[in-house]
Amino acid sequence: MTTDERQPAYPWHDSGPTPSTRLPSAVVGTRAGLVTRSLANVVDVGVVLALLAGGYLGVAAVRFLIGPTSFSFPVVPAGAFLLIGLGIQALYFTVTWAVAGATYGDRLLGLQVCDDRGARLRWARSAIRAGLCTVFPVGLLWVLVSGENRSVQDALLRTSVVYA
Repeated sequence: MTTDERQPAYPWHDSGPTPSTRLPSAVVGTRAGLVTRSLANVVDVGVVLALLAGGYLGVAAVRFLIGPTSFSFPVVPAGAFLLIGLGIQALYFTVTWAVAGATYGDRLLGLQVCDDRGARLRWARSAIRAGLCTVFPVGLLWVLVSGENRSVQDALLRTSVVYA
């Protein structure tokens, strides 16, 4: 076998580009429907629950380090636990929409939240949208009757959730 016929030492270097996992260009930029947005929200609720559990365990760990002999897990009333969780969710939505344009659930499902010009939301609009989505999550169902696949929050704030 001559040197030209030998196999390269690392065949994957010459394998060419990997197939694209991006959405077809006809779908990019179109508004997402109820199912995709709901699945993204389920993932985001999981993220918020993980953050809430991590915060609880962090508080418990600090209490243990302060007084290991008299340690007991903190008892949080259900109402306070719910309010803290809603606060974490609103903060999570605000930061991710303003910084990255999408939450973890949105990224996982190929979605992006944008304003009426297609740009990423600024902090104020992100915070208002996050508050509305947290307090009134049923507003997402408006997607079913809206001809433009917009939730109540989208209609009020002129935002959209589109395929990225």
